[in-house]
Amino acid sequence: MQIYFRTVPIYFWIFTIWCMSKVYQYMFNEDQTIWELIWKKSLKLFGDDEYSLFVNGILATSTIVLVSLMTIYSIFDFTLKPDFIRKYKINPKSNEPPDVKKFMKVLLCASFTGVFLTKPGFMAVYYAFKWRGFPNIHILPNITTVMITCFINDHIYDIANYTVHRTLHHKLLYKHIHKMHHEFISSIAIALIHAHPIEHLFSNIFPIAIVPFVLRCHISTAWIWVMVLLASSIIEHSGYHLPFINSTEFHDFHHVKFDSNYSTLGLMDRIFGTDKAYRNSINAKRDKLLLSFKSTRELYPDEDSKVMKNQ
Repeated sequence: MQIYFRTVPIYFWIFTIWCMSKVYQYMFNEDQTIWELIWKKSLKLFGDDEYSLFVNGILATSTIVLVSLMTIYSIFDFTLKPDFIRKYKINPKSNEPPDVKKFMKVLLCASFTGVFLTKPGFMAVYYAFKWRGFPNIHILPNITTVMITCFINDHIYDIANYTVHRTLHHKLLYKHIHKMHHEFISSIAIALIHAHPIEHLFSNIFPIAIVPFVLRCHISTAWIWVMVLLASSIIEHSGYHLPFINSTEFHDFHHVKFDSNYSTLGLMDRIFGTDKAYRNSINAKRDKLLLSFKSTRELYPDEDSKVMKNQ
């Protein structure tokens, strides 16, 4: 069950928002849920057009999530405020604050890949998706279908991401391509988008874009799933293990120990045994959903790691 706790919090918040929209619908005697109203406005904004909804819609919603969360985490990192947030940092004193030149270099590289690779990548997937046929964009799936689809999407993505990610760690590819991403040994949020153009295509775009194509899911579901995945990825690269949201211990360990924890959920690592070092570390003990305001370092002090090493 520890594997699934990494994604449960975000889906819990999605379900909570859906419940709130149903309450709103009941209280104000509305014919439509908030989600249905948002989708109708989206159809007006992007046009009643599958291409615009799929390519421009996913890129727009993803950019909103990316910029919003990275701005929040960057404020934490550069201002070192608020004070209470410091105790949730997985590796205290690291990147406090981050190197400004390195940060700007990442932004510049990410802007290049975003403009010249991301949209063409999703355009290619759109035409493949069109060949399969899009579900009716005017009929929204129910919440059960959305949640089940997202759950299956996560597992297809985990297989694709593990395969590509582990391949990039091969000695013939690592130093030429993937090493760029691992310049952040102690990860911060912006490390997510710090990738070689080849890695961006095959590790960031391909595994994400292929999933909606395989399941032929509704475009609105693709929006939700991509936003959830992107939010989860930013959180797991942030270097903070905050209460009530996804645990970040698993992937943060990968940035410290390069030969462990290649997947997102952790399921593929468990199957292939590439998480053994992690399971014997204090990080695995701290890999919990925090349901209080105590940090994992308070719940599981560093002294525990010495005990685990001696066992």
